[in-house]
Amino acid sequence: MTASAIPVRLTEAMLVDLVTFRGNGTPVHTPVLSTPRGATLLVRTHHTAGKLKRIRQRPVVEVAPCDGRGRVIGPARPGTARILPASETDECLDLLHARHGLIGRLATVLRHVRGMRDVIIEVSPS
Repeated sequence: MTASAIPVRLTEAMLVDLVTFRGNGTPVHTPVLSTPRGATLLVRTHHTAGKLKRIRQRPVVEVAPCDGRGRVIGPARPGTARILPASETDECLDLLHARHGLIGRLATVLRHVRGMRDVIIEVSPS
């Protein structure tokens, strides 16, 4: 893949580095699948993920496009994260599955087999 073919815009990136912050301000980087929805970016996680606690305490995040190994390949953008209600999960999973195809569906099945519930995080630009 040539450098010009690497997606650097968040709406084009299949994976993003979601940076949440601990109470002491230490950043925590997590590469996650994402999909755009309107002016926001949707990210899926599981109900016991540490990032949920960090977002509840401090919703300020950064997102940057990254590759499959979590290496950042574009500029980070500030944002505000919001944990969506469970009533929106199915609709958001449909968007993620449409964008990520078999990988997205397989990840969902594996999570459910392991007893994990899906939680969707919506990131709005700051």
